[in-house]
Amino acid sequence: MATGNKSNLCLVCNKLPGVRVCIGCNKYFCPKDFREHEKQLAIKFDNEVVRSHDELLDQIQKLEKSNYLSSNLFAQIEQWKKITINKVERAAEKTHRQLIDLIDQKRTGITKQLELITKEVRSRREEETFVENDIDQLKQKIDKITQKLQKIIQKDKNQSIIVENNQIDWDRLIYVREIQEERDIEEEQQDSGKQINCEYFQPKFWKKKKMRPTVYGNPHCIQPS
Repeated sequence: MATGNKSNLCLVCNKLPGVRVCIGCNKYFCPKDFREHEKQLAIKFDNEVVRSHDELLDQIQKLEKSNYLSSNLFAQIEQWKKITINKVERAAEKTHRQLIDLIDQKRTGITKQLELITKEVRSRREEETFVENDIDQLKQKIDKITQKLQKIIQKDKNQSIIVENNQIDWDRLIYVREIQEERDIEEEQQDSGKQINCEYFQPKFWKKKKMRPTVYGNPHCIQPS
């Protein structure tokens, strides 16, 4: 369709009438150049949209490999585990020695008491210097030590000496949380169309200039040196 209005001429050749209008750029094209324009749009779509989409999808799929994104953080966790195990083993060995020392201390005390009675018993028996009162007194001393020994044995059976520590919060001994910018939270609000309670998220998202996963260890519990 011919027209004398130059504003409706084809944008590309500027000769033929612009009988096709692109609703995206609102420009006029002749049929030939319009087809070329559509072709260029398809190329642009593939280069800028499809390619970016595929690259993003590939990156997301790589995240399925848990050690792809934060291999250094996984290494930190493994290092922390080794150090913590070593500290736990040393603490257990120390407590083991303490228990042995405690048992030996009680056993040594009773043994020393019995040694004195043993000397007296052997001396009186060899020399035959004992009467009824001596027998009663020695028997009382022996019974008294026997009672002490039975108390120790009974305490051990009743587990009155407890090897235990429930003060460690194993769920918080080491943990991971995300450090996120306030701007990222606002973007999540816009994407979800909902107002996020920032106070609720405060324990999880700290305002920093850079977002990164971070490994935390509880300072009140076992920490790697």
